[in-house]
Amino acid sequence: MKDRTERTGAPGLQTYTTIFKALSDETRLRIYLLLGKGEICVCQIQVALGMSQTKVSRHLTVLRHAGLVNARREGQWMYYSKALPDNPPHRAFIRDLTRVLEADEDLMASVATDDRCAGLQPDEIARMAKNT
Repeated sequence: MKDRTERTGAPGLQTYTTIFKALSDETRLRIYLLLGKGEICVCQIQVALGMSQTKVSRHLTVLRHAGLVNARREGQWMYYSKALPDNPPHRAFIRDLTRVLEADEDLMASVATDDRCAGLQPDEIARMAKNT
């Protein structure tokens, strides 16, 4: 039987561990579910969750390192969207998990604390975010 140090190097296991750790935090799970509607600006996430830009960015960094979100810059704005792992089993796992979570109406209703962000432009949201 392999000892613990030999088993910890399994890349598949490590990927799942990283994904579970990233989604085990309530804020990161809420951010991930907010991205279900497509690409959104960090300021939209900030307003939707009623959090500071610094805290949102810190959580987004964890999600990015876990391979769960993509980021792109457009001018002064950072936009985020869901990403899928390259590995087919991991990709299937994330798709299935996302489908289960998004089917839970109570969970989805509790994701955003402020729905004002839905139809506003990033400039307007940035002004709102300064008051958060």
